[in-house]
Amino acid sequence: MCLVTYLPTSTGYILSSNRDEHPDRAMTEIIKEELHGHQVTYPRDIAGGSWIFSSEDNRNVVLLNGAFQLHKRELPYRMSRGLMVKSFYNYPSARIFIDSFDFEGLEPFTLIMVDDDDFIELRWDGHIKHIKDLDNTNAQVWSSCTLYNDDLQLQRAELFRTLIDQKAYSLDLAKSIHNSRGYLPEAYDFNMSRDVGVKTISSTYIINSRGKSELIYDDKH
Repeated sequence: MCLVTYLPTSTGYILSSNRDEHPDRAMTEIIKEELHGHQVTYPRDIAGGSWIFSSEDNRNVVLLNGAFQLHKRELPYRMSRGLMVKSFYNYPSARIFIDSFDFEGLEPFTLIMVDDDDFIELRWDGHIKHIKDLDNTNAQVWSSCTLYNDDLQLQRAELFRTLIDQKAYSLDLAKSIHNSRGYLPEAYDFNMSRDVGVKTISSTYIINSRGKSELIYDDKH
């Protein structure tokens, strides 16, 4: 949930996420279940939700903590962000979810949604929804503002551009990016580790091809 990348391919795209977290919050198992008619796969977190969900019919969603800047937590929150993301499948489209779901009382987040032809970034700052339509033909990268300030986000974006330069977009490239070390200081490299115990504990890849999606989970814990 702290590094997210999107790579367009000739038959679809690859949507990938690194989870930078304390190992005590590692996921427990990969869940496959039907949610409102959608066959969904996700790594379940300790609260029962997840930071990334994939459905076989190309409704895929990834969460990052925080909206634009590091925020002060105002506990208690109404529900976990991971359960909020799971609620995405209660709605027939990403746009109806954005319009209809009640985000009041939720901690700030960034949500990347690929829903058929829609490619949408939603940022909730705790008060206001900020909605951005994205170009699904361009490679994209996000870093969570709760762990990476504006300067570090720019450095990580520049590293991403360097790593993809003149390379064919593929699952191998996505894995190389999300496992990369040694380009930046260890505390904020793509595969990161900090003295406080926070580190990259997993990478998850959603491979979409010709309208069908598959989820691959790489546990580093």
